[in-house]
Amino acid sequence: MHPGATPPGRPAPHTAPQSPTVELTVIVPTRNEAGNVGPLLDRLGEALDGHSFEVLFVDDSTDATPQIITAETAVRPFPVRVIARPPARRNGLSGAVVEGMAAASGRWLCVIDADLQHPPELIPRLLAQANRTAADIVVASRQADWLGPVGLSRARALTSQLLTILARMVFPRVLKNVSDPLTGFFLARRAAVDTTTLQPQGFKILLELLVRHPDLRVTELHFDFAPRHEGQSKADLNEGMRFFRHLTRLRLTVNQHLIRFLVLVALLVAGNLALLVGLATGAGWPVGTSQPVLRAAAVAGGATIVAVLLGEAWVFSDRPRGPARRRLVALLLLGTLFLLLIYLPAIWLLAVRLGAPYPLAGLAAMLLAGLAYYALSEQWIWTRGLMMRPRASTHYDIHGIVTVASQVPLDDLAHFQTTAPPPRIDLQLRVDRHGTPSRVPGAICYDEHLGRFGFGLTVMPGDFTEIVVSPLLETSPAFLYTNVVEPVLRWLLLTRGYALPRAGGVAEPEEGRAVLLSGPTDLGYGLGRLCTNGRLAFLGDDRVLLGRDGRARRFPKPVTARSEMRPPGDAARAAVALRLQRLLYSRPVRRLGLWLSERRLPAATINTTLQRLIPQPKHPLHALVPGVVYADSAVPTALLLPAADGVTLAAAVARLLDEGDTAFGFQPYPLLLGELARWGGRDWAAE
Repeated sequence: MHPGATPPGRPAPHTAPQSPTVELTVIVPTRNEAGNVGPLLDRLGEALDGHSFEVLFVDDSTDATPQIITAETAVRPFPVRVIARPPARRNGLSGAVVEGMAAASGRWLCVIDADLQHPPELIPRLLAQANRTAADIVVASRQADWLGPVGLSRARALTSQLLTILARMVFPRVLKNVSDPLTGFFLARRAAVDTTTLQPQGFKILLELLVRHPDLRVTELHFDFAPRHEGQSKADLNEGMRFFRHLTRLRLTVNQHLIRFLVLVALLVAGNLALLVGLATGAGWPVGTSQPVLRAAAVAGGATIVAVLLGEAWVFSDRPRGPARRRLVALLLLGTLFLLLIYLPAIWLLAVRLGAPYPLAGLAAMLLAGLAYYALSEQWIWTRGLMMRPRASTHYDIHGIVTVASQVPLDDLAHFQTTAPPPRIDLQLRVDRHGTPSRVPGAICYDEHLGRFGFGLTVMPGDFTEIVVSPLLETSPAFLYTNVVEPVLRWLLLTRGYALPRAGGVAEPEEGRAVLLSGPTDLGYGLGRLCTNGRLAFLGDDRVLLGRDGRARRFPKPVTARSEMRPPGDAARAAVALRLQRLLYSRPVRRLGLWLSERRLPAATINTTLQRLIPQPKHPLHALVPGVVYADSAVPTALLLPAADGVTLAAAVARLLDEGDTAFGFQPYPLLLGELARWGGRDWAAE
């Protein structure tokens, strides 16, 4: 037996070495995988060439698998260990992974199956993703369609999809950032995992890990699930039943929300029914009409709201608490809506219109209101967010300087869209599945506390930058780009030695010279006509990309279609939209929006909704001014500014960098600019 192996019959160590001795430990749980050991080690050696790593098998086999692993240790240039577990200690795949984690020597732990359905070639990408994002766990999510993971039989894929939906319903918050919580292929930071808290059962160790460590930062990569190389799948009906038991145990032990909520519901229902019956029969109100029941229901419902206000603080006592006044107002508003829209209408329909006994009507109304309240309190468990199918991304490559992957197509970056994903992603935009993005330590967070119907975002800056937004923002891509993506993009460009000032530009293609113009917005039409009449090339309407190499690069964005520009087949609609947009951007409306924003009221939510209902009539310049050509880059030789006396070079540069409160004073734009300008202790604006 290899010196690093654990002799049969001896308990595996429960604590890892004090300090990592290798960069990575690849943990491979095995059971009767004799034909896969050699090919797996071959591919691991090729994929991880240049990395410091070890391979640790945790074996529950009844065939010759442990002997084959031991024989392989002598011919491999990297460490290979095996923990051969006796029958008394075999507690499934999850238990094997936990033993491997406890015995691992690496700073990172990669869990992978031995059947080669998980490609070892993906492991370097998992490591790179972890280092770029400072993540604690990188999940290798299986590519999936509506039935489930691609690569499985349809029956197994559908079973996996249903189990994923069930897991999301039970743990909506913990699993909302993971598209495949049941995968067996993932990378974990060893220092972030406390194996003593894990209670492994069955196959799904990642689910256990995520639920027991809810504060870990999680990111993911997608891969194609390969056919099994050798052997047979270990999944069967018994494993399915074990999963249900595991899920139930996790739900009952991890936190007390459900149990506390059920206790609260029992008390509220009993108190509500007692008050309803007592008032309807003993208050002396007129008998024979609907008034006694509805009056009693109104009083009982109001009393129940007060009880809910007290009980809510107990049910969700472990959640972050906002300002007391704001929470009180929100809960009173929510309770009043339930009373008027659910509770009283249900009692009126059942007791008055259908003639049901009013205690039964009151019970049904309470249960209906309670279910709706819990769903809201758990941040809107919606079916489309439960599906395993990952949301596709659109990719953009901005002159090879910054690459973007966005789950929301961004028309403002359409000029830079690529047909294939770039090899490296610098900025990733993701839509939260359930509502308010998770608050991550060290991230920039903004939340108007309206769940999936409100404005919320989390920005995690770094060499790899991730933006997570609430579902509302995907309905208004233009507002999302202007107020969220562009300030982050400007910061990323600055870190690479480029600026995105507020200026348009045209170039002389033959001479390689450019003229920049900074002035009122919507210069696109004038610059477009200048290009067609003067045989110039277009660089940008209100943005150009300036580099330290002294060149200006194109940054064309869609241009607002004004009355003198007639978009094909859309002139009437564009004219109406433009008039409404002028109203939205009028001085009184903007002052009102800024007033709301300054008082931390949901100005961003209102603005996003208005922009969704009244989108700006924007089109690519070449669709409005036929014949326009685009320049790639040129050397700027002149900067034209509005007429002003005594404009110095410093003042001109300040004008280029100043966005102005009237245009971009709404949150979260000022928050993002302020936080990003000081990120990492450097003055990026000055640079």
